[in-house]
Amino acid sequence: MKKIVLYGAGGFGKEVAAIIETINEYKPMYELLGFVDDGAGFRIGNIINGYPLLGRKEWILEHKDEVYCTCTIGNARVKASIQRELTKQNVMFETIIAASSRIGKYSEIGRGCVFYGNVSISVNCKIGDGVLLNQGCNIGHDVVIGNYTVIMPNTGISGACKIGEEVSIGGHAFLIPGKKIGNRATIAAGSIVFTNVREGSLVLGNPAKRMKELE
Repeated sequence: MKKIVLYGAGGFGKEVAAIIETINEYKPMYELLGFVDDGAGFRIGNIINGYPLLGRKEWILEHKDEVYCTCTIGNARVKASIQRELTKQNVMFETIIAASSRIGKYSEIGRGCVFYGNVSISVNCKIGDGVLLNQGCNIGHDVVIGNYTVIMPNTGISGACKIGEEVSIGGHAFLIPGKKIGNRATIAAGSIVFTNVREGSLVLGNPAKRMKELE
């Protein structure tokens, strides 16, 4: 069994711990040692849903040859900063895939991703490092998703879409086929995207439109 620690002890971290528990019920794969978190509200030794807060970032660096890490932070840019830094220091990252999720043939999955329950990834997709796909996301054929992108529940990404790095997509959004989303763009929850989205922009609505005043 792989020893694993979750970087991020908030809501996403607790959810991923539960996913790991369910995976182990089907087939024992992981020994979850606990959480690491740099937040001021967390104290070393605290017990979170049965698992200890082991320490801060330094704990992972001290144990990087012994344990795998999964970053369970929902903010795409914070996640990117943490995982990039730790990757440079040779920390090993593990991808966690819920037992009810499905990945099509010829698809490539990066390191340190998290796929919640009932995620469906079709064929010939390329998913980068540190990507978070929340409950019920549906990813069409030939989709590319860049590193550290976060996609919230029940979102549909149609075939041949290309999504950049550190993109945030809210729940119940939908992208029609072949759209391109620039790096660090934000798509608000419930939006329907009919056009390409510029790098760093925020779009909202049906049809989704750029909201310059909110950027």
